[in-house]
Amino acid sequence: MDDYITEKQNKTSIVTLLKVAPENKPVIYKYFENDENITLLDKQYLISRFVQIINDDFTRIAVMTSLLVFFALLIIYGRIELTLVSFIPMFISWVWILGIMGITGMKFNIINIIISALIFGLGDDYSLFIMDGLLQEYKTGKKNLPSFKSSILLSAITTIAGLGVLIFAKHPALRSIAMISIVGILCVVIMSQILIPFLFTLLIKNRVQKKQFPWTMLGFLKSLIAFSLFISVSIFFTLLGKVFTIINVKEKGKYLYHLLISKACYFLIYVMVNVKKKVINPLNEDLTNPAIIICNHQSSLDIVPLIMLHPKILMFTNTKKWNAPFFGSVIRMAEYFPADQIDQHLEKLADRIKNGYSVVIFPEGTRSEYGDIGRFHKGAFYLAEKLNVDILPIVIHGTNYTLTKKDALLKNGTLNLKYLPRIRPNDYSFGNNYSERAKKIGNYFRQEFEYLKNEIEQISYFREKLIYNFIYKGPVIEWYMRVKTKLENNYQIFHELIPKESKILDIGCGYGFMSYMLHFASHKRIITGIDYDEEKIETANHCFSKSDDINFYHSNVLAFEFELYDTIILADILHYLQPNEQILVLNKCIENLNKSGILIIRDGNIEEKQKHKRTELTEFFSTKVFSFNKVHVEGLSFLSATTIREAASRNKMSFEEIHNSKITSNTIYVLKKID
Repeated sequence: MDDYITEKQNKTSIVTLLKVAPENKPVIYKYFENDENITLLDKQYLISRFVQIINDDFTRIAVMTSLLVFFALLIIYGRIELTLVSFIPMFISWVWILGIMGITGMKFNIINIIISALIFGLGDDYSLFIMDGLLQEYKTGKKNLPSFKSSILLSAITTIAGLGVLIFAKHPALRSIAMISIVGILCVVIMSQILIPFLFTLLIKNRVQKKQFPWTMLGFLKSLIAFSLFISVSIFFTLLGKVFTIINVKEKGKYLYHLLISKACYFLIYVMVNVKKKVINPLNEDLTNPAIIICNHQSSLDIVPLIMLHPKILMFTNTKKWNAPFFGSVIRMAEYFPADQIDQHLEKLADRIKNGYSVVIFPEGTRSEYGDIGRFHKGAFYLAEKLNVDILPIVIHGTNYTLTKKDALLKNGTLNLKYLPRIRPNDYSFGNNYSERAKKIGNYFRQEFEYLKNEIEQISYFREKLIYNFIYKGPVIEWYMRVKTKLENNYQIFHELIPKESKILDIGCGYGFMSYMLHFASHKRIITGIDYDEEKIETANHCFSKSDDINFYHSNVLAFEFELYDTIILADILHYLQPNEQILVLNKCIENLNKSGILIIRDGNIEEKQKHKRTELTEFFSTKVFSFNKVHVEGLSFLSATTIREAASRNKMSFEEIHNSKITSNTIYVLKKID
């Protein structure tokens, strides 16, 4: 009996067998449950307990695995938005699987748990394939998504055929394997094939096709908070207005209502911390004297900063806003005026002006979609003439970008309001009647708007627009763009050197960062970019801001057929060529410049030996470590300022040298054709 007896110090264990009918097992368990010296071991009990432990741990393991997958996706894609678009369908697939199992009465067992891990893994693969196909098409235009979908369908069919055949087995455990396989694979295929493309199209693809910025998580949250606050404030003033109506407030009550609205608009404008604000008021206008205020209309956001300027401001609004669900009642209770049939409101307007109120009118009559100023209608000038009041022009800039027409995305813009001098009723420099004034003041207003626009819209103004063109094209490209444009000071120096109306050739344009920024800063610049890296050109050509005036071509500079250009840019390109090729390229560029054309070269100068070592180090990281740029077999060959100066002298061109960096030897050379 030694095999059944174990003796240790102060303790002896004895193992014995007890045969019991299955129906009597509960009685035995109950009888011995409080005896510390007896332990019952049952094979069936051990197996069921083992399965229970696995089931209990399965939820914890599933959560840990899901988190691991989520963070892996976040690292791969570099954007929380793409991670969620990939991960949410996986999560929904799992919910579907559990729901169908619950409806059909399928239970988890040890085999099902193993199969579910296989299904979850396949779901990950399918989601990644679909997302990679979508991103590749978004980045370069290559349509590989159909082949990815076909591969997924073939994989699903073979998996279902291999495991689904077990549904014909007699053993229930084998049939459960088949059922969970069929249900699980179908769920993950449907979610990956349908839901991921739907979300990607909704958040990104559809918007960029309309030339709108794609949604981002941060942009969505900022927009949601701003619109929620606006709706909440509108509801509050609707209720407050009804209270004021019931108690039949007089003139002081009306002023109080307008004062509260003005303060609320001030709050709404300044709570948007992502939007910079600036009021330009050189003559210290305080609106104590009533006036007809005319403004350009760029966005539905325009009304908020205008109302915040002074409590005694009324507005003319269109019928749509007059009947709007959230703020329409506030407009009506504030005694604003519908824009149609202006002459019918003369008597009431005269009364409001007598009580010190100014009236805001948008002479264009509708919002501008692209920020330009349309034709001024005559209504505002007719009222000013009939009521014998001043016209006060206020120029608005930035609201069109911050909240573009037909778009709900609130961007990181800059809101500027600029007061222009009042135009008195007896000032006939703009015409003798309201019809002449509408035309001449319209021209004056557009001129002042252009002055303000040129002052504000320096090249750094468009940085966010460039960023939105390159997000969702891979974390490496996005952060390379962010870092490079920051180091380049958003290409401000090139913007200053190049005329705003110019035909430009950007040689070695890469992903097109500088080309796009120069074009954003002036749409009169017609830009052609070339680069020998085909992938970079494909990416540059598939930005949503691309237009007919900016084009990119995959070509070697030596083989490219030049046209005549006003400006040619060779930025960090010559040192990728050999010395004889450098001379050929310089001569080719100079020959293809128009009269008074400019050749701008930026490259390392080997004559600055100490700085040049740092330049070579940056190129080592760029070409060898991070592989942002491709290098020919011959390697790099930097040139000197003397070489450029001699080329300018040979071709009778003026020469200017600008030191572009305090750290590296990068130098800008400006060569101009002399008339």
